[in-house]
Amino acid sequence: MQSPEDDALGTLIRRQATRHTPPAGLAVRILSDVRAAALPAPAPKASPALPVAARWRRWLEAVAVYGAGAATAWGIAFSVLVVPTQDVTREAVTDSHVRSLMGAHLMDVASSDHHTVKPWFAGKLDFSPPVIDLATSGFPLTGGRLDYLDGQSVAALVYQAGPHVINLFVWPAPDGGSAAPELLARQGYNIVHWRQAGMQAWAVSDMNAPELQTFAGLVRKHMAAPDGG
Repeated sequence: MQSPEDDALGTLIRRQATRHTPPAGLAVRILSDVRAAALPAPAPKASPALPVAARWRRWLEAVAVYGAGAATAWGIAFSVLVVPTQDVTREAVTDSHVRSLMGAHLMDVASSDHHTVKPWFAGKLDFSPPVIDLATSGFPLTGGRLDYLDGQSVAALVYQAGPHVINLFVWPAPDGGSAAPELLARQGYNIVHWRQAGMQAWAVSDMNAPELQTFAGLVRKHMAAPDGG
């Protein structure tokens, strides 16, 4: 039931509202659109079938692209995540050599007598490093210190060759095997690395490569002796 206010509003609208006559043909267009919407959509045109050879070629190309991308991704991940152990150790021994030259910690025990230096390591390491006197060959021993490399305490033996300092880092080889000397370099320093008699050794210096190789050869000769230096 409408209220008096609704009746009055309806009367006012009927009297005052403007009426618009729909354009001619509107009803026909609406009816046409409704009929068109009711018709089923036309089926999409089928793509022409590719020959079997072409389909195989496309499939192989897709596999090749995917395989190349996957191989590249794995290669990058492997190179980033798996760094060769030797490269890591080479960086560590070089950094330790540089630090020893920059501060006042080149030696914990300063002596040219291997009978003084070798016993100093007793009780400080769980192995006995070969401490060799090479003064007669032009590489005098000047002392030694404890260092930390490869996750363990190591012996750092210090030698002098004119103005050049040589750090010889020695600690047990993980597999106890042997390896021939290898000449390496990093940041302007020469490095000779080898494994012998259950030990691995890293000699680092700014001296030229042939002289450092001569030094390493003398150390290896004494390490091969019955008493091991």
